[in-house]
Amino acid sequence: AFLPVFVYSLKVSPLIEKISDHKDFKKLLRTRNNVLALYSKSAAAAESSLRLLSSVAQEVKGRGTISWIDCGDTESRKLCKKMKVDPNSKEKGVELLHYKDGAFHTEYNRAVTLKSMVAFLKDPEGAPLWEEDPEAKDVVHVDSEKELRRLLKKEDKPLLMMFYAPWCGVCKRMMPSYQQAATELKGKYVLAGMNVYAAEFERIKEEYNVRGYPTICYFEKGKFLFHFENYGATAADIAEWLKNPQAPQPQAPETPWADEENVVYHLTDEDFDKFIKDHSSVLVMFHAP
Repeated sequence: AFLPVFVYSLKVSPLIEKISDHKDFKKLLRTRNNVLALYSKSAAAAESSLRLLSSVAQEVKGRGTISWIDCGDTESRKLCKKMKVDPNSKEKGVELLHYKDGAFHTEYNRAVTLKSMVAFLKDPEGAPLWEEDPEAKDVVHVDSEKELRRLLKKEDKPLLMMFYAPWCGVCKRMMPSYQQAATELKGKYVLAGMNVYAAEFERIKEEYNVRGYPTICYFEKGKFLFHFENYGATAADIAEWLKNPQAPQPQAPETPWADEENVVYHLTDEDFDKFIKDHSSVLVMFHAP
C-alpha cells in the first residue's frame, strides 16, 4: 500500500503492513495469528506511534505482525467502520487492538514502550513486566548481562539484586515488599531486579548460583557477598537485614511430617499400592518437605 511522504521520512519499518481494504485485513488475520493493529484518526495522529512500532516490528519479526489502518483515509474509513473502531474517540486519536488466531483478542493497554510492546507480542497472554507496575518505579530493572555488569561496576551503594522468573509465585508475593523497600531506602541502598529465566542468562545463573526463584544476592562495590533468603520478608525486614547483612544461617532440620504426632497415614513406596487397593476411597496429598 502507498504510504504518505512523511511516513517515509520517519523511516517507518517496511514490516508495518498498511492496510485500507476490509478483505485484505481479514486475509491478514487469517494468515497471521498474532497481529497488533494501529488504528489512527489521521496519518499525522499516527506519527509518534509509527516511530515506536517500527522498532517493535523489527524486534518481533517472524513472531508478530504490526498493521496500520488510517481511519481518516476515505477507503480505510469503511474498514474502520466494519471493524467497529473509532480512534476519534481516543484522546490521542489512536487505538491499538490485538488479534489472535484470526479473532479480536484484547485492547493493548499496557505501557507504550518498546520493551513492554515486544514482551506483549512475544507472549500476548503473559503477565505485564514488573517495571510496568508504578509501585516498582524505584526498583532498578536490569534487562541484560551487559546492563548488570555496568551496574555492578558503577554502583557504590550496597546493592540487593533479585534474580527472578516472571511466572514464579514466590517472586510475585515478595515483589510488593521488595519495591516498597526500594522506595523507602532510596539514596542509601539500591534494590534491583532481573528476569533471568531465559536460556541466554545461563552464565549469570551459574555465576551467582541461581538454582531457584527468586535468588537474591547482596553486593558491595560490585562484589557478591551473601544470599538473602527470607522470602517472606516485609519491607522492614529487608531494611533491617541491610543494616547488618550476613550469610544465611544454617537452618535446624525440620521434623518430618511422618514423625509428628498426627492421624494422617503416611504412605511410602512400599505400601502405596496395597493401601490404595485395600481402601475404597482415599484422599492423597503428594507433597515435598
